Amino acid sequence: MTSSAVGAGARPNAAAPARSTVAGGKVAVAAAVLALLLAAMDATVMGTVLPSVLSDVGGGSGGGYAWLVSGFMLAQVAGTPLAGWVADRLDDRVLAVGSTLVFLGASVLAGVAGSFGVLVAARVLHGLAAGAIVVSSYVIVGRVFGPERRAKAQSMLSMVWGMAAVLGPVVGAAVTEAWGWRWVFFLNVPLCAFVVLATVLALPKREAASGQQHSGFPAGEYLLVTGGSALVLVGLQGGELGLGTIGGVLAAVTGLVALALVRRFGGGLVPHQILARTPSAGAALATVGACVVMYATVTVLPVRLAASGTSTTQIAVVVGLAALGWVAGSAVTGGLVAKHGYRPSMLAGALALLISATLSATGELAWLAGMTAGIGTGAVTATTLALIQDQSPPEQLGVATSAATMLRNLGSAAGVNGIAALTAALATTAHQGQQNRAFWVLAAVVVVAVLAPAVAAPRRRTTTG
Repeated sequence: MTSSAVGAGARPNAAAPARSTVAGGKVAVAAAVLALLLAAMDATVMGTVLPSVLSDVGGGSGGGYAWLVSGFMLAQVAGTPLAGWVADRLDDRVLAVGSTLVFLGASVLAGVAGSFGVLVAARVLHGLAAGAIVVSSYVIVGRVFGPERRAKAQSMLSMVWGMAAVLGPVVGAAVTEAWGWRWVFFLNVPLCAFVVLATVLALPKREAASGQQHSGFPAGEYLLVTGGSALVLVGLQGGELGLGTIGGVLAAVTGLVALALVRRFGGGLVPHQILARTPSAGAALATVGACVVMYATVTVLPVRLAASGTSTTQIAVVVGLAALGWVAGSAVTGGLVAKHGYRPSMLAGALALLISATLSATGELAWLAGMTAGIGTGAVTATTLALIQDQSPPEQLGVATSAATMLRNLGSAAGVNGIAALTAALATTAHQGQQNRAFWVLAAVVVVAVLAPAVAAPRRRTTTG
Protein backbone atom coordinates (compact mmCIF):
# COMPACT_ATOMS: atom_id res chain seq x y z
CA MET A 1 0.00 0.00 0.00
CA THR A 2 1.42 3.31 -1.05
CA SER A 3 0.39 6.92 -0.84
CA SER A 4 0.70 9.21 -3.83
CA ALA A 5 -0.16 12.86 -4.39
CA VAL A 6 -3.15 13.66 -6.57
CA GLY A 7 -3.14 16.85 -8.59
CA ALA A 8 -1.12 18.64 -11.19
CA GLY A 9 1.78 16.26 -10.75
CA ALA A 10 -0.18 13.14 -11.66
CA ARG A 11 1.44 11.05 -14.40
CA PRO A 12 -0.06 11.59 -17.86
CA ASN A 13 -0.20 7.86 -18.61
CA ALA A 14 -2.20 7.33 -15.44
CA ALA A 15 -4.77 9.91 -16.49
CA ALA A 16 -5.51 8.38 -19.87
CA PRO A 17 -7.40 5.32 -18.61
CA ALA A 18 -9.42 7.57 -16.35
CA ARG A 19 -10.53 9.71 -19.32
CA SER A 20 -11.49 6.61 -21.27
CA THR A 21 -13.46 5.21 -18.36
CA VAL A 22 -15.29 8.49 -17.79
CA ALA A 23 -16.25 8.70 -21.48
CA GLY A 24 -17.59 5.15 -21.45
CA GLY A 25 -19.52 5.55 -18.22
CA LYS A 26 -21.31 8.89 -18.65
CA VAL A 27 -24.74 7.30 -19.09
CA ALA A 28 -24.15 5.02 -16.11
CA VAL A 29 -23.10 8.00 -14.00
CA ALA A 30 -26.25 9.85 -15.05
CA ALA A 31 -28.26 6.80 -13.96
CA ALA A 32 -26.42 6.74 -10.63
CA VAL A 33 -27.21 10.42 -10.06
CA LEU A 34 -30.89 9.83 -10.85
CA ALA A 35 -31.01 6.82 -8.51
CA LEU A 36 -29.44 8.88 -5.73
CA LEU A 37 -31.94 11.69 -6.32
CA LEU A 38 -34.85 9.24 -6.05
CA ALA A 39 -33.48 7.75 -2.82
CA ALA A 40 -32.77 11.18 -1.30
CA MET A 41 -36.20 12.54 -2.24
CA ASP A 42 -37.85 9.45 -0.79
CA ALA A 43 -36.37 10.38 2.56
CA THR A 44 -37.90 13.88 2.48
CA VAL A 45 -41.23 13.34 0.76
CA MET A 46 -43.07 11.63 3.62
CA GLY A 47 -43.46 14.80 5.66
CA THR A 48 -45.47 16.37 2.83
CA VAL A 49 -47.77 13.43 2.08
CA LEU A 50 -48.18 12.25 5.68
CA PRO A 51 -51.55 13.94 6.37
CA SER A 52 -53.08 12.41 3.22
CA VAL A 53 -51.59 9.01 4.02
CA LEU A 54 -52.94 8.93 7.58
CA SER A 55 -56.41 9.94 6.48
CA ASP A 56 -56.40 7.13 3.92
CA VAL A 57 -54.76 4.14 5.61
CA GLY A 58 -54.86 5.18 9.28
CA GLY A 59 -51.96 4.98 11.74
CA GLY A 60 -52.36 8.45 13.19
CA SER A 61 -53.31 7.34 16.70
CA GLY A 62 -50.80 6.58 19.42
CA GLY A 63 -47.87 8.05 17.54
CA GLY A 64 -47.63 5.02 15.26
CA TYR A 65 -47.06 7.27 12.26
CA ALA A 66 -43.51 7.81 13.53
CA TRP A 67 -42.65 4.37 12.17
CA LEU A 68 -43.16 5.62 8.62
CA VAL A 69 -40.10 7.79 9.19
CA SER A 70 -38.23 5.73 11.77
CA GLY A 71 -38.76 2.47 9.87
CA PHE A 72 -37.16 4.04 6.80
CA MET A 73 -34.20 5.41 8.77
CA LEU A 74 -33.54 2.20 10.72
CA ALA A 75 -33.71 0.08 7.57
CA GLN A 76 -31.35 2.47 5.83
CA VAL A 77 -28.88 2.04 8.67
CA ALA A 78 -29.12 -1.75 8.28
CA GLY A 79 -28.74 -1.66 4.50
CA THR A 80 -25.85 0.77 4.25
CA PRO A 81 -22.92 -1.29 5.67
CA LEU A 82 -24.17 -4.44 3.96
CA ALA A 83 -24.22 -2.58 0.65
CA GLY A 84 -20.66 -1.36 1.19
CA TRP A 85 -19.47 -4.92 1.82
CA VAL A 86 -21.23 -6.19 -1.31
CA ALA A 87 -19.90 -3.31 -3.42
CA ASP A 88 -16.31 -4.33 -2.70
CA ARG A 89 -16.86 -7.95 -3.68
CA LEU A 90 -19.20 -7.97 -6.66
CA ASP A 91 -19.41 -6.10 -9.93
CA ASP A 92 -20.90 -2.64 -9.40
CA ARG A 93 -23.87 -3.52 -11.59
CA VAL A 94 -25.04 -6.21 -9.16
CA LEU A 95 -25.54 -3.78 -6.28
CA ALA A 96 -26.86 -0.94 -8.46
CA VAL A 97 -29.42 -3.08 -10.29
CA GLY A 98 -30.42 -5.13 -7.25
CA SER A 99 -30.98 -2.14 -4.97
CA THR A 100 -32.91 -0.25 -7.67
CA LEU A 101 -35.19 -3.24 -8.30
CA VAL A 102 -35.94 -3.51 -4.58
CA PHE A 103 -36.67 0.23 -4.52
CA LEU A 104 -39.01 -0.21 -7.50
CA GLY A 105 -40.83 -3.09 -5.79
CA ALA A 106 -41.15 -1.09 -2.55
CA SER A 107 -42.61 1.83 -4.52
CA VAL A 108 -45.26 -0.43 -6.05
CA LEU A 109 -46.06 -1.91 -2.62
CA ALA A 110 -46.39 1.56 -1.09
CA GLY A 111 -48.61 2.72 -3.93
CA VAL A 112 -51.07 -0.18 -3.56
CA ALA A 113 -50.91 -0.38 0.26
CA GLY A 114 -54.37 -0.84 1.71
CA SER A 115 -53.34 -0.72 5.36
CA PHE A 116 -50.95 1.15 7.57
CA GLY A 117 -48.94 -2.01 8.32
CA VAL A 118 -48.32 -2.72 4.63
CA LEU A 119 -47.21 0.88 4.08
CA VAL A 120 -44.74 0.62 6.99
CA ALA A 121 -43.36 -2.59 5.47
CA ALA A 122 -42.96 -0.79 2.13
CA ARG A 123 -41.11 2.06 3.83
CA VAL A 124 -38.76 -0.42 5.49
CA LEU A 125 -37.96 -1.91 2.07
CA HIS A 126 -37.51 1.64 0.76
CA GLY A 127 -35.00 2.31 3.52
CA LEU A 128 -32.99 -0.85 2.81
CA ALA A 129 -32.89 -0.08 -0.89
CA ALA A 130 -32.14 3.62 -0.37
CA GLY A 131 -29.14 2.81 1.84
CA ALA A 132 -27.77 0.53 -0.86
CA ILE A 133 -28.51 3.02 -3.66
CA VAL A 134 -26.63 5.80 -1.90
CA VAL A 135 -23.56 3.61 -1.46
CA SER A 136 -23.82 2.26 -5.02
CA SER A 137 -24.09 5.75 -6.55
CA TYR A 138 -21.04 7.11 -4.74
CA VAL A 139 -19.00 3.99 -5.44
CA ILE A 140 -19.85 3.99 -9.16
CA VAL A 141 -18.92 7.64 -9.56
CA GLY A 142 -15.77 7.18 -7.45
CA ARG A 143 -14.58 4.25 -9.58
CA VAL A 144 -15.58 5.60 -12.99
CA PHE A 145 -13.88 8.95 -12.49
CA GLY A 146 -10.90 7.64 -10.54
CA PRO A 147 -8.83 9.51 -7.93
CA GLU A 148 -7.83 12.33 -10.30
CA ARG A 149 -11.43 13.51 -10.87
CA ARG A 150 -13.15 11.98 -7.87
CA ALA A 151 -13.42 15.15 -5.77
CA LYS A 152 -15.23 17.13 -8.48
CA ALA A 153 -17.50 14.19 -9.31
CA GLN A 154 -18.44 13.52 -5.69
CA SER A 155 -19.26 17.19 -5.15
CA MET A 156 -21.82 16.77 -7.93
CA LEU A 157 -23.46 13.95 -5.97
CA SER A 158 -23.40 16.00 -2.78
CA MET A 159 -25.42 18.65 -4.63
CA VAL A 160 -28.16 16.06 -5.07
CA TRP A 161 -28.95 16.14 -1.35
CA GLY A 162 -29.62 19.85 -1.43
CA MET A 163 -31.79 19.44 -4.53
CA ALA A 164 -33.72 16.62 -2.87
CA ALA A 165 -34.37 18.77 0.20
CA VAL A 166 -36.16 21.27 -2.08
CA LEU A 167 -37.69 18.95 -4.68
CA GLY A 168 -38.93 16.24 -2.30
CA PRO A 169 -41.56 18.31 -0.46
CA VAL A 170 -42.48 20.35 -3.55
CA VAL A 171 -42.94 17.36 -5.85
CA GLY A 172 -44.71 15.42 -3.12
CA ALA A 173 -47.19 18.22 -2.56
CA ALA A 174 -47.80 18.81 -6.27
CA VAL A 175 -48.31 15.13 -7.13
CA THR A 176 -50.54 14.54 -4.11
CA GLU A 177 -52.68 17.53 -5.00
CA ALA A 178 -53.00 16.46 -8.65
CA TRP A 179 -53.36 12.67 -8.49
CA GLY A 180 -53.17 11.57 -4.85
CA TRP A 181 -50.35 10.46 -2.57
CA ARG A 182 -50.04 6.98 -4.10
CA TRP A 183 -48.68 8.46 -7.33
CA VAL A 184 -45.74 9.87 -5.41
CA PHE A 185 -44.55 6.27 -5.29
CA PHE A 186 -45.90 5.04 -8.62
CA LEU A 187 -43.84 7.66 -10.47
CA ASN A 188 -40.68 5.96 -9.18
CA VAL A 189 -41.41 2.90 -11.33
CA PRO A 190 -40.50 4.22 -14.83
CA LEU A 191 -37.54 6.17 -13.43
CA CYS A 192 -36.20 3.06 -11.68
CA ALA A 193 -36.66 1.09 -14.90
CA PHE A 194 -34.49 3.62 -16.74
CA VAL A 195 -31.81 3.39 -14.04
CA VAL A 196 -31.70 -0.41 -14.33
CA LEU A 197 -31.54 -0.37 -18.14
CA ALA A 198 -28.85 2.32 -18.28
CA THR A 199 -26.75 0.60 -15.63
CA VAL A 200 -26.88 -2.79 -17.32
CA LEU A 201 -26.05 -1.42 -20.79
CA ALA A 202 -23.61 1.42 -20.02
CA LEU A 203 -21.70 0.74 -16.81
CA PRO A 204 -18.21 -0.63 -17.60
CA LYS A 205 -17.51 -4.00 -16.06
CA ARG A 206 -15.17 -3.93 -13.09
CA GLU A 207 -12.50 -6.52 -12.73
CA ALA A 208 -12.82 -8.59 -9.56
CA ALA A 209 -10.29 -7.53 -6.96
CA SER A 210 -8.14 -9.94 -5.03
CA GLY A 211 -7.21 -10.32 -1.41
CA GLN A 212 -9.66 -9.74 1.36
CA GLN A 213 -12.67 -9.77 -0.94
CA HIS A 214 -12.77 -13.52 -0.48
CA SER A 215 -13.14 -13.27 3.30
CA GLY A 216 -16.41 -14.19 4.99
CA PHE A 217 -19.08 -11.73 6.04
CA PRO A 218 -18.21 -10.07 9.40
CA ALA A 219 -21.52 -10.86 11.12
CA GLY A 220 -20.37 -9.75 14.57
CA GLU A 221 -19.19 -6.37 13.34
CA TYR A 222 -22.40 -5.98 11.35
CA LEU A 223 -24.47 -6.53 14.49
CA LEU A 224 -22.41 -3.96 16.38
CA VAL A 225 -22.62 -1.37 13.59
CA THR A 226 -26.29 -1.78 12.72
CA GLY A 227 -27.47 -2.53 16.24
CA GLY A 228 -25.53 0.34 17.75
CA SER A 229 -26.66 2.80 15.08
CA ALA A 230 -30.27 1.65 15.36
CA LEU A 231 -30.27 2.01 19.14
CA VAL A 232 -28.84 5.53 18.87
CA LEU A 233 -31.55 6.50 16.37
CA VAL A 234 -34.26 4.90 18.50
CA GLY A 235 -32.94 6.68 21.57
CA LEU A 236 -32.92 10.04 19.83
CA GLN A 237 -36.54 9.47 18.78
CA GLY A 238 -37.58 8.05 22.13
CA GLY A 239 -40.38 10.55 22.59
CA GLU A 240 -42.00 9.87 19.22
CA LEU A 241 -41.65 6.10 19.68
CA GLY A 242 -43.17 6.08 23.16
CA LEU A 243 -40.01 5.10 25.06
CA GLY A 244 -39.96 8.12 27.34
CA THR A 245 -36.88 10.05 28.42
CA ILE A 246 -35.28 7.26 30.43
CA GLY A 247 -35.87 4.63 27.77
CA GLY A 248 -34.50 6.89 25.08
CA VAL A 249 -31.35 7.68 27.06
CA LEU A 250 -30.73 3.98 27.83
CA ALA A 251 -31.15 3.05 24.17
CA ALA A 252 -28.80 5.80 22.99
CA VAL A 253 -26.11 4.98 25.58
CA THR A 254 -26.28 1.26 24.77
CA GLY A 255 -25.96 2.09 21.09
CA LEU A 256 -22.91 4.27 21.67
CA VAL A 257 -21.24 1.49 23.66
CA ALA A 258 -21.87 -0.95 20.80
CA LEU A 259 -20.39 1.51 18.29
CA ALA A 260 -17.36 2.02 20.52
CA LEU A 261 -16.72 -1.74 20.39
CA VAL A 262 -16.45 -1.53 16.60
CA ARG A 263 -13.05 0.09 17.07
CA ARG A 264 -11.78 -3.13 18.61
CA PHE A 265 -13.51 -5.62 16.34
CA GLY A 266 -13.94 -3.55 13.16
CA GLY A 267 -12.19 -3.54 9.82
CA GLY A 268 -14.50 -5.53 7.59
CA LEU A 269 -17.36 -3.02 7.42
CA VAL A 270 -15.76 0.08 8.89
CA PRO A 271 -12.19 0.64 7.62
CA HIS A 272 -9.51 0.75 10.29
CA GLN A 273 -8.39 4.23 9.26
CA ILE A 274 -11.79 5.62 10.31
CA LEU A 275 -11.43 4.05 13.74
CA ALA A 276 -7.85 5.17 14.45
CA ARG A 277 -6.23 8.57 14.90
CA THR A 278 -6.02 9.36 11.20
CA PRO A 279 -7.26 12.10 8.84
CA SER A 280 -10.11 9.76 7.90
CA ALA A 281 -11.25 9.62 11.52
CA GLY A 282 -11.25 13.41 11.68
CA ALA A 283 -13.25 13.52 8.46
CA ALA A 284 -15.75 11.07 9.93
CA LEU A 285 -16.20 13.27 13.00
CA ALA A 286 -16.61 16.38 10.86
CA THR A 287 -19.27 14.62 8.77
CA VAL A 288 -21.35 13.96 11.88
CA GLY A 289 -20.89 17.49 13.19
CA ALA A 290 -21.88 19.17 9.93
CA CYS A 291 -25.04 17.08 9.58
CA VAL A 292 -26.00 17.81 13.21
CA VAL A 293 -25.94 21.54 12.50
CA MET A 294 -27.67 21.30 9.13
CA TYR A 295 -30.63 19.18 10.17
CA ALA A 296 -31.11 20.97 13.47
CA THR A 297 -31.24 24.24 11.55
CA VAL A 298 -33.77 23.19 8.91
CA THR A 299 -36.11 21.35 11.31
CA VAL A 300 -35.90 22.85 14.79
CA LEU A 301 -35.19 26.48 13.83
CA PRO A 302 -38.41 26.75 11.76
CA VAL A 303 -40.38 25.55 14.80
CA ARG A 304 -38.82 28.29 16.91
CA LEU A 305 -39.49 30.87 14.21
CA ALA A 306 -43.14 29.84 13.93
CA ALA A 307 -43.55 30.12 17.69
CA SER A 308 -42.23 33.69 17.55
CA GLY A 309 -44.74 34.69 14.87
CA THR A 310 -42.64 34.36 11.72
CA SER A 311 -44.75 33.84 8.61
CA THR A 312 -44.83 30.55 6.72
CA THR A 313 -43.33 32.23 3.66
CA GLN A 314 -40.37 33.54 5.63
CA ILE A 315 -39.78 30.12 7.15
CA ALA A 316 -39.89 28.53 3.69
CA VAL A 317 -37.23 31.00 2.58
CA VAL A 318 -34.94 29.91 5.42
CA VAL A 319 -35.30 26.22 4.52
CA GLY A 320 -34.95 26.91 0.80
CA LEU A 321 -31.78 28.94 1.28
CA ALA A 322 -30.32 26.11 3.38
CA ALA A 323 -30.95 23.64 0.56
CA LEU A 324 -29.59 25.99 -2.10
CA GLY A 325 -26.58 26.72 0.09
CA TRP A 326 -25.87 22.99 0.28
CA VAL A 327 -25.91 22.81 -3.51
CA ALA A 328 -23.61 25.82 -3.82
CA GLY A 329 -21.19 24.61 -1.15
CA SER A 330 -20.91 21.20 -2.77
CA ALA A 331 -20.46 22.64 -6.26
CA VAL A 332 -17.55 24.85 -5.26
CA THR A 333 -15.84 22.28 -3.07
CA GLY A 334 -14.84 19.85 -5.81
CA GLY A 335 -12.57 22.37 -7.50
CA LEU A 336 -11.10 23.56 -4.21
CA VAL A 337 -10.15 20.05 -3.11
CA ALA A 338 -8.62 19.22 -6.48
CA LYS A 339 -6.46 22.37 -6.49
CA HIS A 340 -5.74 23.15 -2.84
CA GLY A 341 -6.31 19.97 -0.84
CA TYR A 342 -8.77 19.21 1.94
CA ARG A 343 -8.01 21.84 4.56
CA PRO A 344 -9.19 25.09 2.89
CA SER A 345 -12.67 23.83 2.03
CA MET A 346 -13.10 22.14 5.43
CA LEU A 347 -12.09 25.35 7.20
CA ALA A 348 -14.43 27.43 5.05
CA GLY A 349 -17.27 25.01 5.74
CA ALA A 350 -16.58 25.00 9.48
CA LEU A 351 -16.61 28.80 9.64
CA ALA A 352 -19.89 28.93 7.72
CA LEU A 353 -21.42 26.43 10.15
CA LEU A 354 -20.16 28.45 13.12
CA ILE A 355 -21.80 31.59 11.71
CA SER A 356 -25.04 29.66 11.25
CA ALA A 357 -25.07 28.31 14.80
CA THR A 358 -24.27 31.73 16.26
CA LEU A 359 -27.06 33.43 14.31
CA SER A 360 -29.54 30.71 15.34
CA ALA A 361 -28.55 31.11 18.98
CA THR A 362 -28.91 34.90 18.93
CA GLY A 363 -32.12 34.82 16.89
CA GLU A 364 -30.71 37.19 14.27
CA LEU A 365 -30.85 36.95 10.47
CA ALA A 366 -32.55 33.57 10.26
CA TRP A 367 -32.25 33.56 6.45
CA LEU A 368 -28.47 33.88 6.73
CA ALA A 369 -28.40 31.15 9.37
CA GLY A 370 -30.12 28.81 6.94
CA MET A 371 -27.92 29.72 3.99
CA THR A 372 -24.63 29.37 5.87
CA ALA A 373 -25.76 26.05 7.37
CA GLY A 374 -26.28 24.71 3.85
CA ILE A 375 -23.03 26.14 2.46
CA GLY A 376 -21.02 24.78 5.37
CA THR A 377 -22.60 21.33 5.22
CA GLY A 378 -22.12 21.06 1.48
CA ALA A 379 -18.47 22.06 1.73
CA VAL A 380 -17.68 19.79 4.68
CA THR A 381 -19.50 16.64 3.58
CA ALA A 382 -18.16 16.78 0.01
CA THR A 383 -14.61 17.26 1.29
CA THR A 384 -14.78 14.60 3.98
CA LEU A 385 -16.19 12.02 1.58
CA ALA A 386 -13.34 12.70 -0.85
CA LEU A 387 -10.82 12.41 1.99
CA ILE A 388 -12.28 9.15 3.29
CA GLN A 389 -12.38 7.61 -0.18
CA ASP A 390 -8.89 8.85 -1.07
CA GLN A 391 -7.41 7.35 2.10
CA SER A 392 -9.13 3.98 1.62
CA PRO A 393 -7.54 1.13 -0.33
CA PRO A 394 -9.34 0.51 -3.65
CA GLU A 395 -10.67 -2.82 -2.37
CA GLN A 396 -12.37 -1.01 0.53
CA LEU A 397 -13.95 1.86 -1.40
CA GLY A 398 -17.43 0.40 -0.85
CA VAL A 399 -17.23 0.01 2.93
CA ALA A 400 -15.55 3.41 3.27
CA THR A 401 -18.40 5.03 1.37
CA SER A 402 -21.03 3.18 3.38
CA ALA A 403 -19.37 4.27 6.64
CA ALA A 404 -19.50 7.92 5.53
CA THR A 405 -23.16 7.52 4.59
CA MET A 406 -24.01 5.96 7.95
CA LEU A 407 -22.28 8.83 9.75
CA ARG A 408 -24.43 11.32 7.84
CA ASN A 409 -27.56 9.49 8.97
CA LEU A 410 -26.46 9.49 12.60
CA GLY A 411 -25.55 13.18 12.47
CA SER A 412 -28.89 14.04 10.90
CA ALA A 413 -30.86 12.18 13.56
CA ALA A 414 -28.76 13.67 16.34
CA GLY A 415 -29.30 17.18 15.02
CA VAL A 416 -33.05 16.87 14.66
CA ASN A 417 -33.86 15.01 17.85
CA GLY A 418 -31.09 16.26 20.13
CA ILE A 419 -31.74 19.97 19.67
CA ALA A 420 -35.50 19.38 19.68
CA ALA A 421 -35.24 17.66 23.07
CA LEU A 422 -33.01 20.42 24.42
CA THR A 423 -35.31 23.22 23.31
CA ALA A 424 -38.28 21.34 24.75
CA ALA A 425 -36.49 21.08 28.08
CA LEU A 426 -35.70 24.80 28.06
CA ALA A 427 -39.35 25.55 27.33
CA THR A 428 -40.21 24.58 30.89
CA THR A 429 -37.51 26.71 32.49
CA ALA A 430 -36.93 29.65 30.14
CA HIS A 431 -38.87 32.37 28.46
CA GLN A 432 -39.67 32.02 24.75
CA GLY A 433 -36.94 34.42 23.73
CA GLN A 434 -34.31 32.42 25.64
CA GLN A 435 -35.01 29.05 24.02
CA ASN A 436 -32.83 29.88 21.03
CA ARG A 437 -29.91 29.60 23.41
CA ALA A 438 -30.09 25.86 22.92
CA PHE A 439 -28.45 26.53 19.57
CA TRP A 440 -25.24 27.53 21.36
CA VAL A 441 -24.78 23.78 21.68
CA LEU A 442 -24.49 23.70 17.90
CA ALA A 443 -21.69 26.26 18.04
CA ALA A 444 -19.83 24.01 20.48
CA VAL A 445 -20.41 21.03 18.18
CA VAL A 446 -18.91 22.97 15.26
CA VAL A 447 -15.80 23.94 17.22
CA VAL A 448 -15.13 20.44 18.57
CA ALA A 449 -16.37 18.20 15.77
CA VAL A 450 -15.81 20.25 12.60
CA LEU A 451 -13.33 23.09 13.14
CA ALA A 452 -10.77 21.02 15.05
CA PRO A 453 -10.64 18.23 12.41
CA ALA A 454 -10.45 20.91 9.70
CA VAL A 455 -7.37 22.49 11.29
CA ALA A 456 -5.76 19.04 11.51
CA ALA A 457 -6.69 17.99 7.96
CA PRO A 458 -3.80 17.25 5.56
CA ARG A 459 -2.48 20.17 3.53
CA ARG A 460 -2.04 18.10 0.39
CA ARG A 461 -4.51 15.74 -1.23
CA THR A 462 -3.26 12.15 -1.39
CA THR A 463 -4.70 8.84 -2.43
CA THR A 464 -3.94 5.38 -1.12
CA GLY A 465 -3.57 2.64 -3.67
